[in-house]
Amino acid sequence: MRSMIRFVAAAALLLALAGCSVFVSESRKEEADAKARAAYAQCEQERLSGQYQTHVAAVNCAVPAVIAAYQEAAYPFNDITYLSVQARRVGARRVDAGDVTEAEYQHDVAELDSRLAAEDSRRQEIMKFGGDPKPTPADQLVQGLGAFAATPSAAALPAPPRTGSGCVPLGEIRTCK
Repeated sequence: MRSMIRFVAAAALLLALAGCSVFVSESRKEEADAKARAAYAQCEQERLSGQYQTHVAAVNCAVPAVIAAYQEAAYPFNDITYLSVQARRVGARRVDAGDVTEAEYQHDVAELDSRLAAEDSRRQEIMKFGGDPKPTPADQLVQGLGAFAATPSAAALPAPPRTGSGCVPLGEIRTCK
């Protein structure tokens, strides 16, 4: 009987400790999130004050602090951190190039952060029950967010139609025979 009581007590203690470690992990993640937001905000302020000339430079300014915050928190999903950083870089390049407005970029950053938080929660729930979560593909996480859409390269664009004469039609400007 005593061995049974000890076994139950040990199991209860392990469950309690497991719950505490999840709680500590969540608070450390929240702390890392706060540090990341602060780093991005500080570097954006420095861009606005003229210390950085481009949005990309401001994002790159924050990246070391962001990565350090998540490493310090022992955040297990490095791919989520990487996707967040890379998407911000792509979006910042698009703002600098004039392809999207700063407002569109900020909207898409907020939406991406929401999607990444949901992805994190989904994975944590699966792991609570001993599962091994498969990451949602990155292109699915940024789908529909125009600020993070890659600008097509010249190689990705289809070749213009040509006629036998070598003439390239330009709508109503030039017709080919």
